Amino acid sequence: MSDIEKYSNDLLNDDSFIVWVASNFKTDNQHWSHIKSNLSLQEAKKFKNAVQILLKLNTLNSDDSQPRKSQEFVDQQFNRLLEASEKTENKDVKVFKLSAFFKYAAAIVILISISSVVLLSNNSIYKFEDNLTETVYNSTDILILTPENKYFKISEDSQKEWSISNGISVKVTGEKISFTSVSGKPSEDINKFKIIVPLNKHFKLNLIDGTEIELHSNTTITFNNSTVSKKRKVDLVGEAIFNVAHDKARPFIVQSSDMKIEALGTIFNVSNYSENNYTSTTLIDGSIKVSNPQGENETIKPGYEVKFFHNQNRLIINNVKEKKKISSNFFQKNNKSILTIKNKEPLKAPTTI
Repeated sequence: MSDIEKYSNDLLNDDSFIVWVASNFKTDNQHWSHIKSNLSLQEAKKFKNAVQILLKLNTLNSDDSQPRKSQEFVDQQFNRLLEASEKTENKDVKVFKLSAFFKYAAAIVILISISSVVLLSNNSIYKFEDNLTETVYNSTDILILTPENKYFKISEDSQKEWSISNGISVKVTGEKISFTSVSGKPSEDINKFKIIVPLNKHFKLNLIDGTEIELHSNTTITFNNSTVSKKRKVDLVGEAIFNVAHDKARPFIVQSSDMKIEALGTIFNVSNYSENNYTSTTLIDGSIKVSNPQGENETIKPGYEVKFFHNQNRLIINNVKEKKKISSNFFQKNNKSILTIKNKEPLKAPTTI
């Protein structure tokens, strides 16, 4: 059975289809518009019929002050609409496959319309404050600063997963935070998040494009969840290892205080501690282009390190022996810092995003 046939037969049992109709054809609209455009005449008739049933159910009590409808009411209305629908169908035409679950799904659609709650809306269930502990800035906890300029603590026992907006899921554990597109739709979200890792702690970050980042002690990174911008860009203070997801059309850029590293798909280390008086990057695999504010730029091969000393005007390239060590450490379960940094100062509260 083709995908088109499957959707034609099972639409009224399809959660995604029900949510699409309930959201006024906004959630997953690209997907369902594509399905609709490829239907035969007979399939299109069934598709339209399913939409009409859900729309009618969705507006049954639009003038009713009661906040909820009983299951008995839902069953009665469902049967009435189904009977009316079947009268318009040719007796030889196969009707949609229906199950007891549909009545439950119909009830959900009604409740969604009454409360004006659509999947991935701004309901509190999708907010950071309902999943993590809000706090003030401090130099002891791993923190995430949201676009609303609120700090949330990520503790060792964190274990949460929820949706935030536009089909983006966020999953938090004591070791890692991951942003994932669960809808498959492009994300234009350019709102910035900031992860702050204090002294003597490590944390991992998975970006929405699939890039994996290991954040080392005393490190701050700023990023967004756009998948359509011409460039993927993060700002880094501290030290991190990047395993960049390949995307030839969208270069990945790490901006430090005075050095820019550009990659397509590669693994590299960046160290940008202010007390070191320099920014450095060591390439593990692939290739990167490094540039400084003076316009000097170099393309680096694996096994080479580039240093740019603060307030100097040239890039210094060295052949290093850290490639194997860095590469193996990155994929260990419990990663350790590549470089030992001494005399580090406590993190200062960053400015708001």
